[in-house]
Formats: sequence, structure tokens, C-alpha cells
Amino acid sequence: MNGRTCTFVEGIAMSASQRLTLQQLRRFSPIDFLSSHYLQQLVDSLQYIEHKAGSLILRRGEHALALYFLLEGEVWLGAENRNRHLQAGSPEACRALNENQPQDQDIGARSDVRLFAVERSLLERLLNWSEAASYEVGSLQVDEVAEASDDWLSKLLRSPLFGRLPPAHLHLLLGRFEFIEVAAGASVVRYGEPGEHFYVLKQGRAQVSLPGSDAQEPRQELHSGDFFGEEALVSGAVRGASVTMLTDGVLARLSRELFVELVRPTLIPQISARQLQQLSGHGKKNCLLLDVRLPMEYRLGHPPGSLNLPIGQLRQQAAGLAQDSLYAVLAEGGVRSELAVHLLNQLGFEAYLLSEPSGQPPIAA
Repeated sequence: MNGRTCTFVEGIAMSASQRLTLQQLRRFSPIDFLSSHYLQQLVDSLQYIEHKAGSLILRRGEHALALYFLLEGEVWLGAENRNRHLQAGSPEACRALNENQPQDQDIGARSDVRLFAVERSLLERLLNWSEAASYEVGSLQVDEVAEASDDWLSKLLRSPLFGRLPPAHLHLLLGRFEFIEVAAGASVVRYGEPGEHFYVLKQGRAQVSLPGSDAQEPRQELHSGDFFGEEALVSGAVRGASVTMLTDGVLARLSRELFVELVRPTLIPQISARQLQQLSGHGKKNCLLLDVRLPMEYRLGHPPGSLNLPIGQLRQQAAGLAQDSLYAVLAEGGVRSELAVHLLNQLGFEAYLLSEPSGQPPIAA
């Protein structure tokens, strides 16, 4: 190792028989956040490495393009002659040895060790897609208070998704829907496929299914006026669920291009740092900064006072959020931040994407 930026540390490659299974890989964080579909993509890309006792694995100050996880053996951290060691299989060893960038300490092999490496950019991309796809089902919401006599269009227009559309956009949108007849048993969207359309069920009934779900578990059923598919169009992720027709029916659909042009801007309303400070400074609103990245990312740097609530937990913990507060979601989460804004607004909160830096320097936790 010479201190330059590198892709993988030097070492001895492991044999194919020693490769990790999906179940073994789930012991490591944040890899355990990945759905099975994306976990399989990751396991095929891993690099396996061995180091002899006494060798240096990572040098302080380096910028590594990969994250390194300890599989077997023991390493020292900070200095070889100090009493800080890390044993494979321990709780701390479930995280990467080099989460911080640049590397904040030397790490060496105290015994013969085995590691696996995963490219940071690949893991971040798969985490984004996995979390985005997990919300595909969340968009399939049934308006329980709608009366049976309401038609599909009136139900759709009362939804949070279309309630934000300007009248001009709304009229244009309704004129661009394409209507298609579908037969019972037809597969409308399939798990794992790219999203090409936004759908509204005009007539008939459909069923949502998740991969790996128990056949005995109740399935979510869709009725006239329910919509689905917008999350994949917002995020660029693949479909997170399958939707199959239970009866003959009619679907109204909108292409990805039209959806992005006419609907997407209203899904992700933005607020500037100046607007946020004005609202907060005059006491007009209780404004909170929300960071929806993983705790590992949050610890590496975040604005003071921001609340960390990973998007994977957002739906479950939304009940604990104050309804009268304004939530400014930090843009550092990329697609996850946009999805969080959309989800919060769907759940009845007032949420915006912070379009500019908050004016406060990030801090390391």
C-alpha cells in the first residue's frame, strides 16, 4: 500500500468454495438493508481477499473506493502495539472496517485474516434502488372513506397525488391518459421489471403480491380509482411488487415521459434555505431538518440539529412525527430524499426537499 487512492487492497484471492451465501452476507451492515433481488447482484460482485499476520491492510489517510468487511481472523486498529483489536464475528465486525473517508486509522492483520470488499458506489446505488423499490407497494393506497358510488376519476382527484396539480396540468394530464382493456389473470406489472407507466384502475379489481410472501398471507386488493407505479418512475428503480388482474377491467395509464413532465414536479415540492429560515425565524412554523440516509452515512456528516430517520423506517415511524411541523428533507440522500418527501406528503405531512444547503456546515457525529 502506498497511500494513493485505490480500488482494492492487496491480498490473496479466496477460492470459489469460500464465497459467501446470501444468508451469510445478511449479517453485515448496511448490506442487510438490501432486498433479495439487489442482494444477489451484490454477492456476484464481491472481491475476496486474504492477508497474512503482521501485514498492513489499510493505511490512515487513504481514500479507498471499496468497503472492507472482516470475515475471519483478528485485526488491530490505530497502532499495532496498542490494545484495540477487532475479532471476526463480533458485533462491531458486522460493519465495514473503513466506513470513514479518508481512512481515519491504520488497520493491520493481528492473525491471518480473510476479508471481502464491495465497491462503495455500487453498494450505495443498490441501497438507493432497494429502498426505492420497497415503496412501490406503499403507493397503492385505497381511499377507505370513498363512497361506493364514486367513480374512478373523482376518487383519483381527491388523492394527495393529484391534489397538488395546477388546474392547467390536471386538464392536460386527463387528456393524455391511454385506456387499455385487460383480462382477468393478466399481469400488469411484474416485480423486478423497469417502470414504464403510471397506472390507475378505472374498472375491475387487481391484486398486489410481493416476492417471497407466504401464500397464506392476505394480499392487498385494488379497486376502481386506486393508482400504482409512481415510485418506480420517480426513482428509476425496478418494480417492487407485482400487480395481477383479478377480474376483467380497464386501466388508465400514463407514460414515464408524460408523468415526469406533468406530475413529478408536484410530488417533490422544494423549499430554499432562505424560505426555511424565514418561516422558522418568524415563528410561523416549527421546521425540522430530516436526513433519510442510513445511520452510517449520517454519522459521517450532517447539519447540526437534523433528525436521522432512514427512509426504510419512515413509514413505520411516521406516527411519531408531529403533524403541525414542516419537514425539510436534506437532499444528500438523492433519490431517497425525493421519495421521503413524496411519502410524507402522501401521509398528510407538510414536507419539502431542501433545494439549497442549510447554511450550516456539516458536522461529523
